[in-house]
Amino acid sequence: MRDVLDTLERWIGEGREIVAATVIRTERSAPRDPGAVLAVSETGAVAGSVTGGCVEPAVYEEAQEVLAGGPPRLVSYGIADEEAFDVGLPCGGTVHIFVDRLESSVVQQLSEAVRVESPIALTFPIVGPRIGGGTLITPDTPNGEAADAAKQLLARGETAVVELGGSEIFVSSFAPRPRMYVFGAIDFASTVASIGKFLGYHVTVCDARAKFVTPERFPGIDELVAQWPDEFLADAPIDERTAICVLTHDDRFDVPILKVAVQTEAGYIGAMGSRRTTEKRLERLKDEGLSEKAIERIHAPIGLKIGARSPEEVAVTIAAQIIQVFRSGSPRTSPSTQAASTQAAG
Repeated sequence: MRDVLDTLERWIGEGREIVAATVIRTERSAPRDPGAVLAVSETGAVAGSVTGGCVEPAVYEEAQEVLAGGPPRLVSYGIADEEAFDVGLPCGGTVHIFVDRLESSVVQQLSEAVRVESPIALTFPIVGPRIGGGTLITPDTPNGEAADAAKQLLARGETAVVELGGSEIFVSSFAPRPRMYVFGAIDFASTVASIGKFLGYHVTVCDARAKFVTPERFPGIDELVAQWPDEFLADAPIDERTAICVLTHDDRFDVPILKVAVQTEAGYIGAMGSRRTTEKRLERLKDEGLSEKAIERIHAPIGLKIGARSPEEVAVTIAAQIIQVFRSGSPRTSPSTQAASTQAAG
């Protein structure tokens, strides 16, 4: 829903009634993950997507029925479903979608929380005697069975269905954006920072040289820091969703940064440099007392090996590797067989 909140807020400001169709569960292959929303206003306007288009005309009709006064409902579309055959779900999976009204107060509170990057979750029962409605949960919400389950998912930034007794509750988490730290204000850093923003990260670029860390060189980036990188990283907020990209390829910076990085919970740590530079750096890190286990966390040379050379191409390889690492389920380890990109910088 995050991607349509601005539109929903505008609709609310115009006094429109809104119905949200939310993907709550998928089976096998499906175009969108749980939490994806297609919203329909009383004027017939549409925002968002739940299946990339293949069943959305049918979902739109369900939303119109709810707007006309019908009850909330859980609908499913799959390859074995006759109705799905009519509307078409060519990916071969099944998608379960919950359709209900979305109250203006919920939209406003969600929008404000997302704007200030405060964790919040939207929950609603999808099975049981009282389905629909919407309850917002934050880390400060009083304890209770449903609230505690939602807070656990929210802490991990996960969206899922929770079974509680004879009911099922859908929890859509809106965690603050994960953080990406880019060290080294070089041309590669600009493209990596930009693609990090595109992937939804809160991006910080840090370099000890203030004249290189400027808005003109890094337009639209969340945070620019002129500070000795290892000192900055030692106090920076980091969790398992954090990506650290060391692009300085200079031992004066690389070694101190990486010594700090491997002591954090960061899910991804990558360092730029040619293979020769990487080998020398690894020896320096060993001399500094880092264990093999700690060194294995570092993806170096950074990025996937696809022959990339330009800053834009290298940024794509780094982004792809970050996605691969976090989607693999074991983000903190750099497999010895992990392919790495060709780096022009030495």
